[in-house]
Amino acid sequence: MTLASLRNRLSKPASLIEVGGMRPPTDPAVSWFGAVHLGAADAQWPRWQGAPMAPVAQLNLREAPFLPAALQDIALLTVFAANVALNGGEPNGDGWLVRAYPALDGLVPLAMPAEARAPLTEIGCERPLKTLPIRYSLLAADVPDWPDVPDDVSVPDEIEAAWEEHFVAHAGSKLGGWPALLQDRIVWAPFDDHPANPEYAFQIAAEPKAGFELFGDGIWYFGRGTGDARDVWTFEYQMM
Repeated sequence: MTLASLRNRLSKPASLIEVGGMRPPTDPAVSWFGAVHLGAADAQWPRWQGAPMAPVAQLNLREAPFLPAALQDIALLTVFAANVALNGGEPNGDGWLVRAYPALDGLVPLAMPAEARAPLTEIGCERPLKTLPIRYSLLAADVPDWPDVPDDVSVPDEIEAAWEEHFVAHAGSKLGGWPALLQDRIVWAPFDDHPANPEYAFQIAAEPKAGFELFGDGIWYFGRGTGDARDVWTFEYQMM
């Protein structure tokens, strides 16, 4: 295969998450970093071991120019984190939390406890997260890092030897595309044999404007279960 044919075969679109740099909107349903404004009518602010979790992001997926198949039936995602070191593989609600809503109708304001503004020092944040608006842009062709190249794709030796000179997955926060690998391919715990058979859905990387820092310049990867396990969300974490 040539470089052009490989790019054509392997490219996937993604919606890039851009944090800050715009006037804050007044609509609580829009996308935010460092804030979660909405929840189900019966929802409480999430807690972990008695302490309120911090709001990492509210992602209004209806604003995104592209959604992968794993997210196309979701209108709003909210992401929370506790002030605890995360290794990857923890179940949803154990130190991290994703809530997914299929529609915006029926969602109500979610009151945030003041303690939820405490810095997430155990993951690398030295100060409380700053609330900043999010906007999305289309990346038409995200490409995989070498470990994610499918086994049935034949790559000439000379291209494999210089893969990173031609193909690098976008490393920032994004919906869809290919996961930007800092180590090897994502292994959904336990031992890449997760009963939900998750597929990668989105990633959150460090966002310095919002004070969201991760030890080792890490990236959080979020997967969604397939088949009858579509309500299962999974989490993995890699660092440099």
